[in-house]
Formats: sequence, C-alpha cells, structure tokens
Amino acid sequence: MAVEAEAEIAGLLAKVRAGDQPALAELFARHRDRLRRMVQLRLDHRLAGRVSPSDVLQDAYLDAVKRIDHYFAKPDQPFFGWLRLVVGQRLAD
Repeated sequence: MAVEAEAEIAGLLAKVRAGDQPALAELFARHRDRLRRMVQLRLDHRLAGRVSPSDVLQDAYLDAVKRIDHYFAKPDQPFFGWLRLVVGQRLAD
C-alpha cells in the first residue's frame, strides 16, 4: 500500500511540475490532517483566539503554490517534509 501511495505522489508531482495546479491541491489535501495536527500543537495559545489552524494552512498552501519551484530544485527531499517546512515557516510568521 505504501508503494502505491508513493507512486501516486510521484505521479501527482509530475503533473505539478507540468503546471497542473489541481494536482498540487490534491497533494496538499492528502497531507492536510497531519499538517493541521502540527499547527494545532505549535500554535501559540495567545494567537489561537485570532488565528485558526485552517487559516495557517490556507496561507501555507498559497505559499506552496508560489514556492513549488523551490521543491523541484531539490526533489530528493520527501514532499511532505517540504510541505511541513512551508507550513512551519507560515506558522512562525
């Protein structure tokens, strides 16, 4: 099963590289739950009343769209690791 998931992710990444924006949205959606948990754990309690994990993820998705070329410059890293970095940077901002 993990091999199938890896093959699907590789196929979606190939589509993203070719300019397919819905493929990037699909990749982000596949990791949304894990990323949401990360944001919930790291979100400063003082900000929790004004900023929701969904807000952070929405902004991070926009960051990912703008910076996807950075991922393809070093595609040997796992895509989830790159997304986690983008979300972490958005959370810090």
